[in-house]
Amino acid sequence: MEAAKDRVKKICDALRKEALEPARAEAAKIIEAAEKEAWRIRDEAKSESEAMLNETHHKIQREQEIFETSLSQASRQAIEFLKQKIEESLFQPALKEMIERQTKDPKVLSELITAVVRAIDREGASVNLSVAIPAQISADRVNALLSSQILERLKEKGVLLSSLGGGIEVKLLDEKMTIDLSAETLKELVATYIRKDFRKLFFG
Repeated sequence: MEAAKDRVKKICDALRKEALEPARAEAAKIIEAAEKEAWRIRDEAKSESEAMLNETHHKIQREQEIFETSLSQASRQAIEFLKQKIEESLFQPALKEMIERQTKDPKVLSELITAVVRAIDREGASVNLSVAIPAQISADRVNALLSSQILERLKEKGVLLSSLGGGIEVKLLDEKMTIDLSAETLKELVATYIRKDFRKLFFG
Protein backbone atom coordinates (compact mmCIF):
# COMPACT_ATOMS: atom_id res chain seq x y z
CA MET A 1 0.00 0.00 0.00
CA GLU A 2 2.81 2.32 0.95
CA ALA A 3 4.59 1.53 -2.25
CA ALA A 4 1.49 2.45 -4.25
CA LYS A 5 1.31 5.84 -2.53
CA ASP A 6 4.93 6.48 -3.31
CA ARG A 7 4.36 5.64 -6.93
CA VAL A 8 1.38 8.04 -7.10
CA LYS A 9 3.44 10.76 -5.46
CA LYS A 10 6.27 10.19 -7.90
CA ILE A 11 3.83 10.31 -10.80
CA CYS A 12 2.35 13.59 -9.47
CA ASP A 13 5.81 15.03 -8.99
CA ALA A 14 6.75 14.00 -12.49
CA LEU A 15 3.57 15.55 -13.91
CA ARG A 16 4.23 18.74 -11.98
CA LYS A 17 7.76 18.96 -13.27
CA GLU A 18 6.88 18.05 -16.82
CA ALA A 19 3.65 20.03 -17.17
CA LEU A 20 3.00 22.46 -14.36
CA GLU A 21 6.52 23.83 -13.89
CA PRO A 22 7.03 24.67 -17.58
CA ALA A 23 3.54 26.18 -17.67
CA ARG A 24 4.32 28.21 -14.56
CA ALA A 25 7.63 29.35 -16.05
CA GLU A 26 5.91 30.24 -19.31
CA ALA A 27 3.26 32.12 -17.36
CA ALA A 28 5.99 34.01 -15.51
CA LYS A 29 7.59 34.93 -18.84
CA ILE A 30 4.25 36.07 -20.20
CA ILE A 31 3.61 38.14 -17.09
CA GLU A 32 7.09 39.64 -17.28
CA ALA A 33 6.66 40.44 -20.97
CA ALA A 34 3.23 41.92 -20.26
CA GLU A 35 4.68 44.08 -17.51
CA LYS A 36 7.46 45.29 -19.81
CA GLU A 37 4.94 46.05 -22.53
CA ALA A 38 2.76 47.85 -20.02
CA TRP A 39 5.73 49.96 -18.90
CA ARG A 40 6.64 50.66 -22.53
CA ILE A 41 3.08 51.72 -23.34
CA ARG A 42 2.97 53.84 -20.21
CA ASP A 43 6.29 55.51 -21.08
CA GLU A 44 5.16 56.14 -24.66
CA ALA A 45 1.86 57.51 -23.43
CA LYS A 46 3.69 59.72 -20.97
CA SER A 47 6.06 60.99 -23.68
CA GLU A 48 3.17 61.63 -26.06
CA SER A 49 1.23 63.33 -23.29
CA GLU A 50 4.20 65.56 -22.45
CA ALA A 51 4.71 66.34 -26.14
CA MET A 52 1.03 67.20 -26.50
CA LEU A 53 1.16 69.36 -23.38
CA ASN A 54 4.27 71.15 -24.66
CA GLU A 55 2.68 71.69 -28.07
CA THR A 56 -0.50 72.95 -26.43
CA HIS A 57 1.54 75.25 -24.20
CA HIS A 58 3.50 76.63 -27.16
CA LYS A 59 0.30 77.04 -29.17
CA ILE A 60 -1.37 78.93 -26.32
CA GLN A 61 1.77 81.05 -25.92
CA ARG A 62 1.84 81.85 -29.65
CA GLU A 63 -1.85 82.70 -29.66
CA GLN A 64 -1.38 84.88 -26.59
CA GLU A 65 1.51 86.72 -28.25
CA ILE A 66 -0.57 87.24 -31.39
CA PHE A 67 -3.49 88.45 -29.28
CA GLU A 68 -1.30 90.85 -27.30
CA THR A 69 0.30 92.18 -30.49
CA SER A 70 -3.11 92.65 -32.10
CA LEU A 71 -4.46 94.29 -28.96
CA SER A 72 -1.47 96.63 -28.77
CA GLN A 73 -1.83 97.57 -32.43
CA ALA A 74 -5.57 98.09 -32.05
CA SER A 75 -4.96 100.28 -29.00
CA ARG A 76 -2.44 102.42 -30.89
CA GLN A 77 -4.85 102.76 -33.81
CA ALA A 78 -7.71 103.68 -31.49
CA ILE A 79 -5.60 106.31 -29.71
CA GLU A 80 -4.44 107.75 -33.04
CA PHE A 81 -8.05 107.81 -34.26
CA LEU A 82 -9.11 109.70 -31.12
CA LYS A 83 -6.23 112.15 -31.56
CA GLN A 84 -7.32 112.79 -35.13
CA LYS A 85 -10.91 113.32 -34.04
CA ILE A 86 -9.82 115.78 -31.35
CA GLU A 87 -7.58 117.50 -33.87
CA GLU A 88 -10.44 117.72 -36.36
CA SER A 89 -12.83 119.01 -33.70
CA LEU A 90 -10.55 121.59 -32.07
CA PHE A 91 -7.48 122.34 -34.15
CA GLN A 92 -8.81 122.34 -37.72
CA PRO A 93 -11.89 124.56 -37.15
CA ALA A 94 -9.93 127.07 -35.07
CA LEU A 95 -7.13 127.22 -37.62
CA LYS A 96 -9.58 127.52 -40.52
CA GLU A 97 -11.47 130.35 -38.81
CA MET A 98 -8.23 132.21 -38.05
CA ILE A 99 -6.82 131.80 -41.58
CA GLU A 100 -10.08 132.81 -43.26
CA ARG A 101 -10.39 135.87 -41.04
CA GLN A 102 -6.81 136.94 -41.70
CA THR A 103 -6.93 136.26 -45.44
CA LYS A 104 -9.98 138.49 -45.84
CA ASP A 105 -8.26 141.43 -44.22
CA PRO A 106 -7.27 144.01 -46.91
CA LYS A 107 -4.09 144.88 -45.01
CA VAL A 108 -3.00 141.23 -44.82
CA LEU A 109 -3.80 140.73 -48.51
CA SER A 110 -1.78 143.79 -49.51
CA GLU A 111 1.17 142.52 -47.47
CA LEU A 112 0.92 139.09 -49.13
CA ILE A 113 0.81 140.65 -52.59
CA THR A 114 3.79 142.87 -51.82
CA ALA A 115 5.83 139.95 -50.47
CA VAL A 116 5.12 137.75 -53.50
CA VAL A 117 5.82 140.47 -56.08
CA ARG A 118 9.09 141.42 -54.40
CA ALA A 119 10.15 137.78 -54.21
CA ILE A 120 9.49 137.39 -57.94
CA ASP A 121 11.46 140.55 -58.70
CA ARG A 122 14.39 139.38 -56.56
CA GLU A 123 14.57 136.28 -58.72
CA GLY A 124 14.90 138.53 -61.76
CA ALA A 125 11.68 137.24 -63.27
CA SER A 126 10.48 140.20 -65.33
CA VAL A 127 7.04 138.84 -66.13
CA ASN A 128 3.55 140.25 -66.34
CA LEU A 129 1.63 139.60 -63.15
CA SER A 130 -2.03 139.37 -62.34
CA VAL A 131 -3.34 139.17 -58.78
CA ALA A 132 -6.80 138.00 -57.74
CA ILE A 133 -8.45 138.48 -54.34
CA PRO A 134 -11.83 137.33 -52.92
CA ALA A 135 -14.82 139.05 -54.53
CA GLN A 136 -16.21 140.04 -51.13
CA ILE A 137 -13.16 142.24 -50.48
CA SER A 138 -13.02 145.77 -51.85
CA ALA A 139 -10.42 145.92 -54.62
CA ASP A 140 -10.10 149.67 -54.08
CA ARG A 141 -9.19 149.17 -50.41
CA VAL A 142 -6.48 146.65 -51.28
CA ASN A 143 -5.13 148.79 -54.14
CA ALA A 144 -4.96 151.77 -51.79
CA LEU A 145 -2.69 149.78 -49.48
CA LEU A 146 -0.31 148.76 -52.28
CA SER A 147 2.65 150.92 -53.24
CA SER A 148 2.80 152.47 -56.70
CA GLN A 149 5.74 150.21 -57.57
CA ILE A 150 3.69 147.09 -56.81
CA LEU A 151 0.68 148.39 -58.73
CA GLU A 152 2.92 149.10 -61.73
CA ARG A 153 4.01 145.46 -61.73
CA LEU A 154 0.42 144.30 -62.13
CA LYS A 155 -0.87 144.05 -65.68
CA GLU A 156 -4.24 145.52 -64.72
CA LYS A 157 -2.57 148.14 -62.46
CA GLY A 158 -4.64 146.75 -59.65
CA VAL A 159 -6.05 143.56 -58.21
CA LEU A 160 -8.83 141.48 -59.75
CA LEU A 161 -11.81 139.94 -57.97
CA SER A 162 -12.38 136.18 -58.03
CA SER A 163 -14.27 133.35 -56.35
CA LEU A 164 -11.50 132.77 -53.81
CA GLY A 165 -12.74 132.17 -50.28
CA GLY A 166 -9.75 134.04 -48.91
CA GLY A 167 -6.12 134.81 -49.68
CA ILE A 168 -4.67 135.66 -53.07
CA GLU A 169 -3.80 134.04 -56.37
CA VAL A 170 -0.84 135.38 -58.34
CA LYS A 171 -0.53 134.50 -62.02
CA LEU A 172 2.75 134.75 -63.90
CA LEU A 173 1.15 135.35 -67.27
CA ASP A 174 4.25 134.92 -69.43
CA GLU A 175 5.17 131.68 -67.66
CA LYS A 176 1.58 130.43 -67.48
CA MET A 177 2.11 129.70 -63.79
CA THR A 178 -0.06 130.37 -60.76
CA ILE A 179 1.06 130.91 -57.18
CA ASP A 180 -1.79 129.71 -55.00
CA LEU A 181 -1.92 131.45 -51.64
CA SER A 182 -5.61 130.88 -51.08
CA ALA A 183 -7.01 130.46 -47.58
CA GLU A 184 -7.21 126.69 -48.04
CA THR A 185 -3.60 126.42 -49.21
CA LEU A 186 -2.36 128.63 -46.40
CA LYS A 187 -4.34 126.59 -43.88
CA GLU A 188 -2.64 123.38 -45.03
CA LEU A 189 0.75 125.09 -45.02
CA VAL A 190 0.35 126.52 -41.53
CA ALA A 191 -1.14 123.27 -40.21
CA THR A 192 1.96 121.38 -41.32
CA TYR A 193 4.13 123.52 -39.07
CA ILE A 194 1.95 123.87 -35.99
CA ARG A 195 0.19 120.48 -35.88
CA LYS A 196 3.09 118.96 -33.92
CA ASP A 197 2.94 121.77 -31.37
CA PHE A 198 -0.81 121.27 -31.03
CA ARG A 199 -0.41 117.53 -30.49
CA LYS A 200 2.38 118.07 -27.98
CA LEU A 201 0.27 120.58 -26.07
CA PHE A 202 -2.83 118.37 -25.93
CA PHE A 203 -1.40 114.85 -25.90
CA GLY A 204 2.05 115.34 -24.40
